[in-house]
Amino acid sequence: MRLFQKLLLLEFVPFLILGVLFFTLILVLADIFTNLWQYLNLEVPFGQAIQISFMYAPRALIFAIPIGAMFAAAFAFGNLGARNELIAVFGSGVSLLRFVLPLLALAVVLSAGVFILEDRVAIPITKKSNMISNKLLGKQDSKSRSNAVAISMGGRVIYVADYYDDSTSTLSGLTVIMLNEDYEFFKRIDAQKAAWNESGLWQLEGCRIYYYGEDEEILQVSREEYSDELINENPDTFRLDTREIEEMTGKEARAWIAIHKRTGLPYKVHQAKYYQRFTMALTPFLVVLFAGALGGRFRRNILLVSLLASLAMSSVWYIVRMISTLLSELGILTPIAGSVIPYLGFLALGAWMFRHAKT
Repeated sequence: MRLFQKLLLLEFVPFLILGVLFFTLILVLADIFTNLWQYLNLEVPFGQAIQISFMYAPRALIFAIPIGAMFAAAFAFGNLGARNELIAVFGSGVSLLRFVLPLLALAVVLSAGVFILEDRVAIPITKKSNMISNKLLGKQDSKSRSNAVAISMGGRVIYVADYYDDSTSTLSGLTVIMLNEDYEFFKRIDAQKAAWNESGLWQLEGCRIYYYGEDEEILQVSREEYSDELINENPDTFRLDTREIEEMTGKEARAWIAIHKRTGLPYKVHQAKYYQRFTMALTPFLVVLFAGALGGRFRRNILLVSLLASLAMSSVWYIVRMISTLLSELGILTPIAGSVIPYLGFLALGAWMFRHAKT
């Protein structure tokens, strides 16, 4: 039994290394040729342009590992089948699952490696690369924004500002609506300007304050300066954040999504992309499962047919994954359902194919 498994690993590992390196190189070269003309048009030094392009390598490696694993598994089973060695394996009474078990274990390790590589290496390098690229291309990355809106304190404090200036952490044309614990109107404050102070509160200037009096009439009072312990939403909330979720580590992404939830901003699109990281990381296991289940099904043109069948199954998986992400972004599916349901479906399909595989 161990001899057969060792034989399979000896077929799989070299193809895996070559496949991952080959597809990584292809993806890096594609990125170079896609962006190189922009740098050359702006007379960016060639060495710096190439350096930025090669910073895409960790991200390319993440995309290359599932593809390389699929091709390696298909080639391994195809070669063993073409040499009639699978007949000896299955004829000795070894089940397909026991035979493929070392590959599945290696695929689990690859999946964990993809997740760690993305969170610890690829995302920080991608973020740094984008910063350098924007600087060289002269792109401005201002965090100031107009029509800044935020909701805090569980919906009890609502901010609406004409403009947020990130350089001075100030809000212009600010309106704050405050509700009581029963979510009924409590106070409205119109301020010409608000500045963030060291005590962690907004200092409002030129204010008109509206509130209910004892006889339920709305009263108005003017104040040159005003602050309230409930008006304490962090300036980060009002910033125009141009980052993509792909540039955030898991910790940063969770905090960013939490801010969007708390302030009433759209968050399901970002949450769907965040959850898709996990299914993307588990893709090597899925493609190896497909390749293993299809490995013993063919008797003619084994190498070519196994490769094409594995490629077709993997392509369908990627298409379904994209559709489920889109449905999550549209709100038809919850973000977690859009990520988990397709993966569990294809995992069940792979298990069914294993159970009914011809050996």
